[in-house]
Parts: sequence; structure tokens; C-alpha cells
Amino acid sequence: MSYLNLDTEYESGDVERLRKEVHEIAREELRPVGREIDRMSDDEYQRIAADDSPYWDVMRTLKSHGYHRAIIPEAVGGGGQFSGREFHVLLEELAWGDPGLAMAFGVDLIPAIFASLPFQNGLDETYLQPYLEDEDAAVQGCWGVTEPDHGSELVMPNSLLSEGVTDGGSIARTQARAEQDGDTWILNGEKARWLSAGPMATHCALHVNMDPDGGSPGLLCLVELDQPGVEQGDPIGKLGQRGCPQGNLVFDDVEIPPENVILTPEMLHPDTGYVSMDQILCITSAGMAAACTGLARAAFEEALAYARERAQGGKPICEHQSVKLQLYELFETVETMRTYSRAVVEHVWERNLETFEFDASSQHALAAQVYCKRAAFEVANTAVQIHGGNGITHDYLVEKLFRDARVKLIEDGTTEVLSLEAAEDVVENYEIE
Repeated sequence: MSYLNLDTEYESGDVERLRKEVHEIAREELRPVGREIDRMSDDEYQRIAADDSPYWDVMRTLKSHGYHRAIIPEAVGGGGQFSGREFHVLLEELAWGDPGLAMAFGVDLIPAIFASLPFQNGLDETYLQPYLEDEDAAVQGCWGVTEPDHGSELVMPNSLLSEGVTDGGSIARTQARAEQDGDTWILNGEKARWLSAGPMATHCALHVNMDPDGGSPGLLCLVELDQPGVEQGDPIGKLGQRGCPQGNLVFDDVEIPPENVILTPEMLHPDTGYVSMDQILCITSAGMAAACTGLARAAFEEALAYARERAQGGKPICEHQSVKLQLYELFETVETMRTYSRAVVEHVWERNLETFEFDASSQHALAAQVYCKRAAFEVANTAVQIHGGNGITHDYLVEKLFRDARVKLIEDGTTEVLSLEAAEDVVENYEIE
């Protein structure tokens, strides 16, 4: 029985062809490279951005297939052929192969997505076209949000920072700011070391000039990272998802030309803006939900395969009722994750990347990310338990997946902060008839 059988739209035609293609790449390249990177010593990991790093082999493969082009509208030179269904398939299969490398590919897309929004065309020749034509991984994007004293709340629409609440000095000042100098912006400050793909990125979609006193959502701009005044930090050692290296960015009088300002404060404002911050977070939340589904599926399949082979008490452990029940519950969870994340990805894709209405449901997108993160960790945790002692050794993939899933509970916003943001939306906007 195929796991895709419930929805015929996912098991036929272009969607199924894409799934098989990406799954093969995930199995043959992402998974072995992800495990290789995961086992690197600290010294080896510090050189992860070097030209001979296996990281670049994966990125070149993905770009040679044009996956980075397929989400960019045809109107600005992209492939534009992916549907929401295909985008979910892409992220789920990549994360099934390796959650870290999948996230590195995901953040590479973010500057291009922003640069291709309908109201922005100043970056077509200088950034977007070179990015779309790149098949050698010469262009790598990252997304600069968190700061040393700030995390997920920095861009949350309902957060204290966005509302301008600073009484008593209880909220630290932002640390990456841009001041306007004529038509140019001058950038100074630091973004935290949690920037995915930060150590190897060539471009950053950067949030700056957050003004808590005025309640400003700030700017979103594209920063070229090879210019004077930019310092890229070394990759940090971390628990999991080592296939997505993270490091800080420091800016010292870095110039941002006017055409590199993608979203102004007016565009980002929740009341007057063309694209409010919650709609940006809808896109990233939907993608995270799809990736967590792939991670959970990988852990479930590892547990199922192990339980079929491992014998205890004279028979495979999958025939023992306790293990059989655990396997069913994993299946139930993964299928629930997939159904919800698919629905949210398709909804967000349609409203934000097809019709450009930018009115997707942030309640559902945030809930999808939180639910799928928690569920992925629960699945990975149970998968380790089914493996018993073998599950805590480096010899079995499930040990790595457990660490990757633990990172998910913090990555792209902690589940606590995201839940509070969704709760605020539900309390204020949920309509009872």
C-alpha cells in the first residue's frame, strides 16, 4: 500500500514523477551526505563552507534539477511550474533524506521569493536572474532575523517589539539597524549565530531597523555578503541538523542601495502594508510543516524496518502487541501531519504565490508548524525507543533523526513563541457564528 493512496492528486502525473525523482536524490545523495556531515569532527565542520565540502555537491545537484527556479513566477523569469502540491512533495522528500540539508536549501529560496514579489523589480538583473541561472551553487541565500538579544519575537506581528512596548527597559534594543543616508541605507550591527546557511551564504534577506519605540516592523532588504564591512561567522557546533550550518553576521557601515530594499516599513505594516509580516511567516511556517512531515516519516520508516528485522522472544518485535501498537500510532501521527501540512501548504501557496492576495490564514499556518514540530519529535522519540539500545548509537540513523527533531522545536521560532502568536490571532480574530 502506498502512503500516497489517500489523495489521488499526489499519486499521479507530474506530482508523482517529481516525488520519485526527488526521493531518489534524497536517498542517494542527501541522506549519505547528511550523515557524513553529521559525523564530522569539530575541525572538519569548521571547513564546511570550503569549495570541496560535500555540502556543495548536494546544492549543485538540487540546482542542476532547477528546483530553485520552479517556485519563482514566470513573470520574472522563474520556472513557475510548481503547484503547492509539488512544493510540499519537494520539501517532504528532501527532509526525509536529510532535515538539515533540506533547511539549507529552503533558506536559499527565501531571498529569491522576496525579490520576486510583484511590486519588486529592481533586483531582476543584479540578483534574481543570476540566481535563477545558477546551477553550480555559486549563489546561496540565507535569512537574517534573530539577534544576540532577540529570537523569534523580533518579527512576530503581535509581539511586544512590534507593538512598541518598551516600558521599564524590559526589552533589549535591537542590534542590527539601518539609517538612511540620502537614497542609501547604512547598516550596522549583528545578527545572531542562528542564521541557517549564514557561514556560506552570498546573499541575505535581512530584517533591520526594527524600532520598538515606534512600533516599526522595519525593513526587509537584500544584502550582498561579499562587500566590505560584512563579517560572516564560523559554523557553530550544535546538537542536530548539522547539514544546515549556522553562524552570525556582523555589519560595519555596510551600504544598502535603494533597489535592494525589498519591503519598506509601509509595505510590512499589518494595517497598511502590501505584505504584512504574518504573511511572510505563513510561507515559512507552511514549509517547516512539510519538512517536519518528511523527518517524521523517515523516523517512522526506520522504526518499522527495524521492528520487522529485529527478533526477540522468538519472533520479530513488530509481532509483539506493544511494539505493533507503537508502530500504528507512529503511522497515525505521520498521516495526520501529512494531511494537515498539505492542506496548509496548498492554501498558503495559492493565496501568496499564485493569486498574490496575501491573505492566508496565519492561525492555520502557525498551528501547522507547531503541530508538525511537536509530532516529529514525538515520532522520533518513539522510534528510538523501538530500537532499544541500538537507538542511542551512532550506528543507526534514528539517533541522528532524534537530534534533528529536537532542533526543530527551536528552529524558525520556538514552539512556545509560535503558539502564543497563534493564540493571539485566535483570540482576536476567530469568528463564532
